Amino acid sequence: MAFAFYVMFFCSHCYHMRQRGILTDNDWAGWLQWTKNAFRSGRLGKYWKEAEMQAWVDPAFREFVNREILVGT
Repeated sequence: MAFAFYVMFFCSHCYHMRQRGILTDNDWAGWLQWTKNAFRSGRLGKYWKEAEMQAWVDPAFREFVNREILVGT
């Protein structure tokens, strides 16, 4: 479970780097796919819903995950 939090914070960091304009479109496309895979194919999506991981991140990233990453799961 601890590793899942590490991955979640890593995804959050990438998201915020995109918001600040640090990542290029090409870099963001790669990290976006990586984030989708982590949440959809891995256990991160399950932990996100069941372990209240959402409380550990800011509202902007929480909304991004719920609106764009976990849609239809």
